[in-house]
Amino acid sequence: MTITSKISRRDFLKVSSAAGAGLVLGFYLPYRDRLLAAETDSPLDFKPNAWLKIDTDGTTTIMVAKSEMGQGVMTSLPMIVAEELDIDWATVQIVQAPAHPKKYGSQNTSGSRSVRTSWEILRKAGATGRMMLIMAAAKKWNVGVKSCYTDKGTVVHRPSGRRFTYGELVNTASKITIPSNVSLKNPDDFRIIGKSIPRIDTPSKVNGSAIYSNDVKLPDMHYATVSRCPVFGGTVKHFNADATIQSNDVVDVFEIDRGVVVLAKSTWAAIKGKRLLNVTWDEGKNRDLSSKKITQLFNKRSEKKGAVGRKDGNVEKALKLSHSTLQASYEVPFQAHATMEPMSCVADVRRDGCEIWVPTQGPQSAQKLVSKLTGFPLDKIKVNVTLLGGGFGRRAFNDFVIEAVQISKKAGKPIKLIWTREDDIHHDYYRPASKHILQGGFDNNKRLIAWSHRIIAPSIIFSELEFNY
Repeated sequence: MTITSKISRRDFLKVSSAAGAGLVLGFYLPYRDRLLAAETDSPLDFKPNAWLKIDTDGTTTIMVAKSEMGQGVMTSLPMIVAEELDIDWATVQIVQAPAHPKKYGSQNTSGSRSVRTSWEILRKAGATGRMMLIMAAAKKWNVGVKSCYTDKGTVVHRPSGRRFTYGELVNTASKITIPSNVSLKNPDDFRIIGKSIPRIDTPSKVNGSAIYSNDVKLPDMHYATVSRCPVFGGTVKHFNADATIQSNDVVDVFEIDRGVVVLAKSTWAAIKGKRLLNVTWDEGKNRDLSSKKITQLFNKRSEKKGAVGRKDGNVEKALKLSHSTLQASYEVPFQAHATMEPMSCVADVRRDGCEIWVPTQGPQSAQKLVSKLTGFPLDKIKVNVTLLGGGFGRRAFNDFVIEAVQISKKAGKPIKLIWTREDDIHHDYYRPASKHILQGGFDNNKRLIAWSHRIIAPSIIFSELEFNY
């Protein structure tokens, strides 16, 4: 059994290699359930959001446009392409894609959605590449396409047993008209998907060569920490940095939107300098907020009607008719994500543009934020997505990117912003606090016949709007 899919030229664009001989196939990850594609005047201008390139030596490069934060997308997504392309997994090279405003569809990595939202389009991309290589071989042999098949990076002529490697076919394949119909593999024929494949990122994490943002080093780079108000929404009244300035290797102390920056020649010097700061804060309207007041707010809001998420039957009537009932209330506090790696970012704001190295779940929103901060157009802002030391949704918020860019812009040099563990706990985007009121109704055999669940909690939808999910 095969699965046939139609792909138009605009939905799947073949481009020539800009870096030497080879076959380059460009394609877009799904966004709102469709393939996105755009042609440019020159192949040199076209850089698709996720793409595969086959070199003349048979090496295949696959771009990954989702963030690797321990969930394995740097392996799972290329597996999908490699399966349909029918290549030898050992020949695959994986490259992390930088942020781009449009090419990749949504680059946001959250909700455990990377595979299920990329599955179909990546299969089509691999299958289209496979078909073009078959067509190239058939053309070189002057035989029918149906007499050829692929086998781990080679095209085989079934009657004669002749073979071409993919590398031998890329020049011919790059001139092939893109097929409008391609057949996807029968899952029974999968060689890669469904198999236990060692993760691509494991060796580098074991031997220490893996690159996180804290591993990035630039010439003339300084290190920064920020003293932030202990109360959310608070601002700096004034600060005294005399002791900090006298500390070894401290370069400068200045204010940004969210606090006071200590700039130094090393991480430890910056942290020590911050401890010597004397800052007076205007704690703002949240200065008296407490757990007790949050509970009181929940209790007050619980008396009001809210939106109905689900209603089956008449629960009020069922509770009245129940032989017995049980009611319980639960309150959950704000909870820090506490990722293994605290927030960090390397930023280099120059006269002609800005480049950052950041472990983010939202590279495109980071790019937009940097554009607003610097005034540079998006094409002058490069966002390099490093490995993430955990995410859990916390790194979808790019507040630490804002800080890093503001610091680099004011310092006039590349900087590495370091959050301590204390910073990370104190200034997280917490899981919302909530109150839950539950009622259960039981028949005379103690079987549950009615269930009511009321939830009082702040909405997290604001975050989707704020950070452009």
